[in-house]
Amino acid sequence: MEMNFIRYLFIFNTVFITIGGLLINYIEPYLPISLRRIFRYGKYNANIRHVVMETLEVPKSWFRHFYMFAAPASTVTLCLIFYKYFYNWKVPEIVLTLLDISFGASRKPLVPAENVIIAIVLFNVQCWKRLYETTSVSIFGNNKINVSLYLIGYIHYAGALLCFIGESEGFVRGSLYINRPWNKLTITILVCALIFLWSTYMQLHTNFILARLRKNRDGVVVSYSYNVPFHGLFEYVSSPLQFTEILMYFMLSLILWQASTYHYVTFWVMANQAECAYLNHQWYRNTFKDYPKKRKILIPYIW
Repeated sequence: MEMNFIRYLFIFNTVFITIGGLLINYIEPYLPISLRRIFRYGKYNANIRHVVMETLEVPKSWFRHFYMFAAPASTVTLCLIFYKYFYNWKVPEIVLTLLDISFGASRKPLVPAENVIIAIVLFNVQCWKRLYETTSVSIFGNNKINVSLYLIGYIHYAGALLCFIGESEGFVRGSLYINRPWNKLTITILVCALIFLWSTYMQLHTNFILARLRKNRDGVVVSYSYNVPFHGLFEYVSSPLQFTEILMYFMLSLILWQASTYHYVTFWVMANQAECAYLNHQWYRNTFKDYPKKRKILIPYIW
């Protein structure tokens, strides 16, 4: 029986993080410490100790490894798309076979070339910017994450990149790409691209704010402790990084609206980032008694 493995992979991730998050949020005292330790990584762990689980953890600073992989991989994908659509280059058989295995051999060419090009360019901007942030801006302490979350990071980016081409014109066996003067590029797509770029810029701005909390006026790191951040999107929500991440993936979903699989990537990101935002907000409120009460969890003025 033919299966769309990428779709089911992201459905599984979404269901797992949603159910696990609800359990952590509402009945945490009754859950095994091992499960609590997986979800409450880094500053959220509230000193939850578990000897076995601690041996399965890696430094949180290894987040940068995701982008050491994703940035070059996104550029390779961009080159594949560029050569196919601008030079009518033949897609390598190994790529077609990988896509057939991942999405099923009966996949359809649903997404126009214009949309794919815009989406992959934006994704490249985000991946290379995140590589810069995690290697040159963010200041990581000694916090750790479960190795399963570390591996999920690679799965996420690999799956997302496959989604860009898995159901696109010219990347499906038997489908033909007709070169046209970008006649399917709409104002909606351009607006989504601008919102995406604004979001990635605000994410960078947010990371600069967080980094300054651990530096002195000379730019030297003097502390790894946490403090209440102010300015920028922090005036509205506790988790600007999660808010902008969701917004970016939602914009990509609008650009790739005709796709049938990519949207499951967005559902996964929304569920994962919402849970992170909730834990983040609760941690700030419990840690700092004078934490601004007007700040929402994730969505300005709403939640």
